[in-house]
This record gives sequence, structure tokens and C-alpha cells, in this order.
Amino acid sequence: MSITRRSFVQGSGVAALGVGLAPGAARADEVAAEQDPGEIWIDGLGGARVDAEGFAEIARSGITMIDTTLGPAGTPTFSYEAAVRDLATWHGHFARHRDRLVHVRRADDIVRAKQEGKFAVMLGFQNATHLNRDLRNVDFFYNLGIRQIQLTYNELNALGAGCTERVDTGLSDFGVEVVHRMNELGMLVDLSHCGVRTTLDAIEVSKTPVVFSHSNCRALNDNMRCKSDEQIRKLAARGGVMGITTVNFFVSNKPRSTLDDYIAHIEHVVRLVGVDHVAIGSDSSIGGWRQSFPTEKAFWDFHSQFKFKPGADVRWPPFIEALDVPEKFHVIRRRLVDKGFSGPDIAKILGGNSLRIYREILG
Repeated sequence: MSITRRSFVQGSGVAALGVGLAPGAARADEVAAEQDPGEIWIDGLGGARVDAEGFAEIARSGITMIDTTLGPAGTPTFSYEAAVRDLATWHGHFARHRDRLVHVRRADDIVRAKQEGKFAVMLGFQNATHLNRDLRNVDFFYNLGIRQIQLTYNELNALGAGCTERVDTGLSDFGVEVVHRMNELGMLVDLSHCGVRTTLDAIEVSKTPVVFSHSNCRALNDNMRCKSDEQIRKLAARGGVMGITTVNFFVSNKPRSTLDDYIAHIEHVVRLVGVDHVAIGSDSSIGGWRQSFPTEKAFWDFHSQFKFKPGADVRWPPFIEALDVPEKFHVIRRRLVDKGFSGPDIAKILGGNSLRIYREILG
């Protein structure tokens, strides 16, 4: 199936597929033996093509589960209608590919997918504007299988302020109601794009741990999409988990970030709060960015609808060369071994920590 903007949005979380292997990246047949057959690898924000080539990439990746974003594109972006449309698309995928896909509603679905050799997909939103300012829609979307909601994208909404908003108002009364209802139902509260005050408010009012599903450390890159040490400490103090993105311009302010620049974010979180609170949230699809966006123009043609402010430093290329491949988790694992991380700690980072919090929240 050819990749169009529409199929990109429907079939992937944020990015689409990569072309070939980056220089220095090992092939799947060289690295597959390094993954413990019992390990569950989880990408806290990713995407995947649902076709023959996409399933081949999934097999190469070693990844058991992704959370993928529904309904971002359109006019306006992040609308109720777009969410319903993409839900219908994914329910179609699950129905047609029962032999390959598992819809994650509970943590045990992830374990079952691993045991059955299938690929688990959790459905989520990157903006609560999909709720259309109606608290009842939290239940509506939960019943349709949504299990993770990011409270804001980059801008202000009815719940609170995004990280690029001029003034961070903090969590609104409606935002508190939404968080509490999500707690009651068993949904993951995601604060990756939220402003500082909104993030800290949500951590405080949530009755269960929250996540930064895909973010990076501001101590290493002073980008408004990155989280400060204070936010990371408070997340961890409540039992939360932070997924580290592989996005070039969130990892560093260099023209091209490296694999070691990426690993430095994992190391920083481990030093700051311990290995139990860091995970992977690549913010790219299984295959990588370049298959859908082979040129800078193609990248901007799609992403300009989201109106990123200059402070977010969004730029081409969005990828780190060594990680823009299906085998990115294998590449990360190898470098963590080189850095002296133990096998059990690597297993936590690549999936164990995410699975732990999914068990606690989803049941």
C-alpha cells in the first residue's frame, strides 16, 4: 500500500518509515540473538504501517508494543471528528489482522501478544481537544479503546497550557475533572507536551502515576519540549516513567545529534531518579522518518499544520541517523551494554518500566 498523508496519520503515531539501514546500524539477523526471547520491548510513542512491509519491519524491530497517536491531522488539528475517524481505521486494522495485531486495553494484552508472536498496539491521543470540552467523552473514548491521553499539545486548551504557550496557566478545573476521571477508568495521563506549571499541577492532582511518554531532559538541551530536573524528580516521586525520544532537535541543539547524545538522556534520568523511571518513547515509527518524508519539503508540507513556534527548534532532519531504522531498540541496547548497564536494567529501560506502570494503571 502506498503511503499518503492520510494513511500516515491513520497508520502511524508520529512519523513513518525509514529507508534502509543507517551507517553503523546492525542488521536484524546480526542483533536478534541479543534480545532475550522473554523480554518485552515497548515504545511509549511510535507508529507502524499495517501492510506486508510494515509487518516485516515490526519483526526486525524486536518491539512488542507501541502506543500510537490518533487524530492529529486536519482542520482544525486534534479534532473530535479526526479521533473518531482514526479509531474506526484502527478497529478495522484489528479486525482484519487478528493473526498479527492485539489491541491493548489491559496490560495482560501486551504479555499475550508477546506469547503469541503478535504486535500489540495501544491507542492514545496527543491532545485532549479530542474530548470536545465534554467530560462524558472520556468514557466514550475509553469504551472505544483509548488508553492514553496527553492533556495538552503545545498550545493552550481547556485543560491547561502546552509547553510553547506564552503564559502557562496551569491545570484548569476542567483539567482536574478529566485527570480524575481518567484515574477512575484506568487511563494513562501523559504530560509530554504540557507546560511546566500544567505538568506539576497534573502530577500533584493525579491519584495514580503519570507519564512523560516521549520527552527529553532540559538539563541537556534547553528546548521547551524538554523536561526540567524538577519535573522529572516529581514524576518519579509519584512512581511515573519518562520515555526518551529519538528526535534530533529534542536530543540536542546540534545540527545532527548522535547516538551517544541520545544515550546521555537515559543516563541523566538514571543518575537523577534511578533506572526504574526511564523508558523509550521514540516519537517515530518502527521504520523511521525518511520513507514518508524523503525530503525536507515533504516533512514541512505535513508538519506546518501544527504551527510549531521557533522555541521548539523544529528543524530538518528530525531523525538521528543511527536510530532511524527498524532495529533502533537493538542499537540502543548495544550502546547501553557498551556503557556498562546491566542486563536487568536494560530490560527495564526497553520495556519493563513501561509494562510496570501499564499494569498499575490499565489493570
